[in-house]
Amino acid sequence: MVPKKSIFEKMGLIDPINKSSEDDVEETVTEESYDEIPELDFVPDLTQLENDQTPTEVETPIATEDIPKDIGDKLDLIIGAYEKNKLLTIEEIYRNAHLENEVKKTIFMADVYQKAIPENLPLDIKRETVLNIMNVSSISLEELLNDAYKRIDALNTVLEETVSTTQEIFNRNDATVRELEKRIEDLKDINKNRKKFQEDQNTMIEYEIQKIINLVEFVKPKK
Repeated sequence: MVPKKSIFEKMGLIDPINKSSEDDVEETVTEESYDEIPELDFVPDLTQLENDQTPTEVETPIATEDIPKDIGDKLDLIIGAYEKNKLLTIEEIYRNAHLENEVKKTIFMADVYQKAIPENLPLDIKRETVLNIMNVSSISLEELLNDAYKRIDALNTVLEETVSTTQEIFNRNDATVRELEKRIEDLKDINKNRKKFQEDQNTMIEYEIQKIINLVEFVKPKK
C-alpha cells in the first residue's frame, strides 16, 4: 500500500518522506537514549539522603524514680554499718551533733580564761576571776553551761551507740562461733563414720579375696 502524500509534497514544496528513514532515525534516537543511561558506578547513592531524613531516636534519660527503692535501702544499710564501725574523733562527734564551733560561745572559753590566770592562785580565786572576766566580756554563763550539756549529751549518745553496736557484734559473732563449732563436731562425726565404713568394706573385700585365692590354690594342679 502506497502512503498518501501530504499537500506540501503534492505541491513540490518538500521531498517525500521515506518511511524507512523515519524508522532509522527513531531507532537511532532510541539507541542513543540507551547509550546515555549512566552506569551503576556513577549513579549517586540516595540511601544516605533517605537515612538523613529519617528522624533519629532520642535516648530517654532514666528517671531517678525508676531506680528500685531496695537499692537505696541497701546503700543506707551499708553506709549505716560503716558509720557504726568508724572511729569518730571528738571533733566529728561535735560536728555531727551540729554544735557551736566558735570557742567564744562554748564551754571551752572558760578553759581559755583559766589558762590565762596564774596557776599559783587558789581555785576559788581563779573561778571568781574567770566569772568576772566573762561578765566584763558579755559572755553568758548560762549559754556556756547549755553548750556543755549539749556536748555531754552528744558524747553520751555516741558512747551508748558504740556499746550497743559492740554488743550486737559480740552476739552475732558468738552465734557464728557456735554454729561453726557444731559444724566441726558434725564433720568429726562424718569422718568417724566414714572410717568405720572403710574398715568394714576393707574387711569384707579382703575376706573375699582370700577366699578366692584359697579356691584357686585348691583347684590349681600341683607341679
